[in-house]
Amino acid sequence: MEGFFDGASRGNPGKAGAGALIINDDGKVVWETSRFLGEKTNNEAEYIALILLLKAAKERGVTSIRIFGDSKLVVSQVSRQWKINLPHLRLLAQQVWALADGINISYHWIPRDQNKRADALSNEGIDGAK
Repeated sequence: MEGFFDGASRGNPGKAGAGALIINDDGKVVWETSRFLGEKTNNEAEYIALILLLKAAKERGVTSIRIFGDSKLVVSQVSRQWKINLPHLRLLAQQVWALADGINISYHWIPRDQNKRADALSNEGIDGAK
């Protein structure tokens, strides 16, 4: 299984959206979401997109998943490579770690152009709220 997530914010903070999807081993999308998040920073939107992805994986009984995102900050923080200095982001990371419990997860940073579907979903989340 593979998961992709992205968050977007128009303004920082500004109107924000989250997008995420899960692809099975046959390359088929088995779940995706596009959500409007209200006023959030870009980093908050990225974290919330990852949380939505992990909740969906847990609901589907996923035991092992490779997760890809184009936020170097979020990927590096949740994989414990970087410190988390902002308390509100630390709380979001703690939610990620709690949801990840019991799932074999590897986190990978990818360039934005390799994360097109999640990016489109995050922008749909913002556009759908107009």
